[in-house]
Amino acid sequence: MKSLKLLFFVFLIAVSCACSTESEVVESTSEKIETEPEEEATPKGKIVFSSYRGEDSSVMGIHILDIESGEFTELDTGFPINLFPKWSPDGSRILFSTPVGWFMYILEADGSGMSQLTTFRSNNGDWSPDGSQVVLQSDHDNEPEDTPDLYIIDANGESLVEILDEPEFADYGPRWSPDGDQILFISTRSGMAQMYVLNLEDLSLTQLMQTDEDVIGAAWSPDGRRIVYSMGANTTYDIYVVDIDDVLIYDQLTNDGMSNIYPAWSPDGNFIVYCSDRSGSPDLWIMKADGSDQIQLTNDTVGDLFPDWTE
Repeated sequence: MKSLKLLFFVFLIAVSCACSTESEVVESTSEKIETEPEEEATPKGKIVFSSYRGEDSSVMGIHILDIESGEFTELDTGFPINLFPKWSPDGSRILFSTPVGWFMYILEADGSGMSQLTTFRSNNGDWSPDGSQVVLQSDHDNEPEDTPDLYIIDANGESLVEILDEPEFADYGPRWSPDGDQILFISTRSGMAQMYVLNLEDLSLTQLMQTDEDVIGAAWSPDGRRIVYSMGANTTYDIYVVDIDDVLIYDQLTNDGMSNIYPAWSPDGNFIVYCSDRSGSPDLWIMKADGSDQIQLTNDTVGDLFPDWTE
């Protein structure tokens, strides 16, 4: 299957605070205070993803799903394969990569105004919180091929700066923290693909945890307090959520013996979208942030990958 082969290829190259306060004693009255029931959160917004689902089945295009209407839109980039689409913070632009030269591009959310961001081997980027810069992985300088380091570039393609230069390790999948101070990424420096955080002020590194399985994708929650990630081996991967302040406490959200990968948060942090092959091929699924109410969004034989969510 094309999508599974591509997934394997991309993997190789991409290779609570508890508050207590003293309570004030308030004299009770006979007046009844009526409150409105709390409205349950419902998924809304738009999800961008890569898929062969378009009219030309030989093209892995960029597609947008409007969750509320259920409508799909395909954006024509002119490239046969389009990977890692990422919404800009305001939802007006989409960053993506293509194996054609392994360059990166930015286009408007309606598919217009495409501009080239990089002219060197690079992919799998993410926006800064203000949308002015992009963090990306690249092996274009002194790195061995398919052993990328991390760079930051202005969104207009200028001022490229290498922020992590260790050619002997593969550092990839960078994700900018909501406060703009840290970069979450995956690295093989411990011998396995594990999660690390790079502090942008002093460029210090912190390994979040050491596991006996590989991490294949990770993302900050919108409030920056949690990280969702996919971890596993061979073809079995599950989705987990960990508290950034206590990485010894984590929740396993899926456990079906299948491949559940590339998770991303909803803008309100109440839901997670991810790819799963539990129905036979990689499709998009969503669930609540606690792992409940897992719902299939797409049902394609060709595979849907790399989802990202905006309002």
